Amino acid sequence: MSDEKIIVGKINGFHGVRGFIKVFSETRPREGILEYSRFFMKQGNEWITLEVDGRQKHNKHVLLKFEGYDSRDAVEPLLGQELYISREDMPELEDGVYWLDLYGLKVINHEGVELGEIVDIFETGANDVITVKGAKGEMMIPFSMEYIVMEINLEEGYVQVDWDEE
Repeated sequence: MSDEKIIVGKINGFHGVRGFIKVFSETRPREGILEYSRFFMKQGNEWITLEVDGRQKHNKHVLLKFEGYDSRDAVEPLLGQELYISREDMPELEDGVYWLDLYGLKVINHEGVELGEIVDIFETGANDVITVKGAKGEMMIPFSMEYIVMEINLEEGYVQVDWDEE
């Protein structure tokens, strides 16, 4: 079993006096972070486990409460800390892949030419975009499963795209 930790949010405030914290969620959708019942936080070289005791969406905020943290005073030292989950706690996807699995994959085009490797992924209004760094610099390629992406092969470590080298 993997004990890989994945960052999913950051504690950025408090809510009320009963130990609820505001979390900036890195998950998509943002409320997806509420599905997890266990988080991890780094303290020095150690991981501490935080079990969820309460969760809710409140206006634009995602709120969490952890076991043993029952007051605002108790959670104040957590401000600014990053929250992680264990990779093994992530649900299996029926369709698609997690972005984090794409970083570092080789990108080859429809002619078999290696364009580089994925170094970044970001959202736009229309579709996601991958940044590919290769011998000729960086290029941005729309990550459209319908039109551009031909194959994702995680086992062999590549993404094949219908995209010209230039």
